[in-house]
Amino acid sequence: MVQVKGETTASGAEKTSGATTRGTATPDGSTNGALSGVDRTIATIELVAARGRLTATELAHELDVSKPTAFRLARALVARDWLVQSADRSYRLGPAVRGVAARTRDPQLSVASFFPVMERLAEATGETIQLTQLDGRHVVYLEQIVSAKPVRSVAVIGARSPAHAVSAGLSQLALLPEEVLRWFLIEPLALKTPNTITDPRALGAELARIRERGYAVNRGGHRPDIGGVGIAIPSPTQQGPLCAINICAPVFRLDDDTVASFGALLLETVSDVRTEGR
Repeated sequence: MVQVKGETTASGAEKTSGATTRGTATPDGSTNGALSGVDRTIATIELVAARGRLTATELAHELDVSKPTAFRLARALVARDWLVQSADRSYRLGPAVRGVAARTRDPQLSVASFFPVMERLAEATGETIQLTQLDGRHVVYLEQIVSAKPVRSVAVIGARSPAHAVSAGLSQLALLPEEVLRWFLIEPLALKTPNTITDPRALGAELARIRERGYAVNRGGHRPDIGGVGIAIPSPTQQGPLCAINICAPVFRLDDDTVASFGALLLETVSDVRTEGR
């Protein structure tokens, strides 16, 4: 079975911001850029979120520390449920991450209430269905139903992706008030693949198209082999999005007819959600 780490997680070749520890010596003999204990802990969680799972050896390499140090750090995080050690001795995110995500999301958002809708979409499409929420310049993965197909995309719950590079993020950006979108564009748009939208004008044009058709399409914007079709659920209490539901699939399965079909399903889904009063 092949799992493609999808619209959802960073490529295994990428470094997570904050995870680089090498630096230059300062006059007092310290190392500029070296991670403190707290920084190292945060970097570990970010790395595991980005990669899905890492061994102690891989953590040691990424953090530029000894393997015993990486092992002690991982063991401490396991003890507090931030990481879980799998049977193959690798580490993945633990239940504490999901708990924090649940406490920090919009109180209007009930993840459980979206699960029946997600199940219907999963049955209709056979693809991975994900629920996300916009958080600053990223989307956070709150829930998913993973496709049973041999080649599929799998998110890490609690992980983050750049909003401008995935369909879930693009659909939510399209609902933002103009002043919030201007704030979003203050910082450069990170280039993830040759298909990532990095020009603010091009992003503005794409958001206009999303508003017109009602859903967003991504083909390889975050990972070159993964794309998706996403739709934002408007907030019932303020201007902007509450969350988004997206259908995530390998790019080779996202031909124009399939994208149009998925878009129609998502438009119907939003209508159902509004009717049910979420």
